[in-house]
Amino acid sequence: MHFLIKHILAVAFVAFALTAPAVADDTRIFVDDMGHEVEIPVAPQRIVSMRGEQFAAPLIEMGANIVGSTGRTDPLLNDGKPYIRGAYHALDYRFGDDGIVWVGSPNEHDFEAVAAVEPDLIILPDFSAESYDKLALIAPTVVINIWGQSMLERYRKIANIAGTLDEYERLLARYNERLERARATIADAIGDPASVSVAVAHGAEDGLRVYRDYGTLSQVLRDLGFSMPAIIAEQEEANSTLSPELIEEIDADFIIDTYFPAFDQTVSSVTADWDAMLPNWRDLLHAGRHNQFFMIHRDEMRAVTFQSLRTTLDIVVANIASRPFVPLGADK
Repeated sequence: MHFLIKHILAVAFVAFALTAPAVADDTRIFVDDMGHEVEIPVAPQRIVSMRGEQFAAPLIEMGANIVGSTGRTDPLLNDGKPYIRGAYHALDYRFGDDGIVWVGSPNEHDFEAVAAVEPDLIILPDFSAESYDKLALIAPTVVINIWGQSMLERYRKIANIAGTLDEYERLLARYNERLERARATIADAIGDPASVSVAVAHGAEDGLRVYRDYGTLSQVLRDLGFSMPAIIAEQEEANSTLSPELIEEIDADFIIDTYFPAFDQTVSSVTADWDAMLPNWRDLLHAGRHNQFFMIHRDEMRAVTFQSLRTTLDIVVANIASRPFVPLGADK
């Protein structure tokens, strides 16, 4: 009997020794973009995204363990039912496809719905940081800065948090292959892409909105090597609103805008917004005079996904490299 007790104790000790390190390694410290030192799971199993196009879309694309996401409701989209912005368009994802639960609006957080799915990790955008303290009581919560880093920097950070870096690297390699083919097309049709300037802008009621960094679209433009007007490149913020009187400062070979039907925006309504802002904008801008102004569906473009990168890459190359165009200044 004495031997049996000693044997049982020895087995128990070995079992404890084997399992203890695994428990210690189950979490790690991650410093988020607000400086929080957060103890997060090494391999999260129940992630909740508090922003669709920024977090849920890449998590779904990588096959991460996401169990809940905020979602929008717009009368003109998905029959008025909740949808995950970005994932709905770029990935054709619908709530219910694989068990991801709607946990409320991205702008009005439903803390009870978040708690109900029992997350082990929550990802929150910096512009919703006022919810951090409440969410952190539910599960480890990481805040990610949306506009302070490039789209791919943000995507890689999400993959790191989710424990899916291998899949991110695989998708990145495939994108880079496609990017090299696109660069070859640009070189063949244009030569040096830096000689071509592209402005991302929107004519709005409150002024001329310009974007130094507009997520996936700007990532593609940078990756292809295009330049941008100095007034946009030199602004401190990722986007800003200029007086319409400064419109000639954004003159470029091409101007790109976006439209979003869920907000009742169409190509014609966005064009009407430009007309309302400044009726003679076509005469003042090189791109307007020469039909070198085009639009991209906002959520096909804006979702943080490699699918959006591929779609945007194809659209940009088709509109710039596959046709003759008038270089900036050639008509002066």
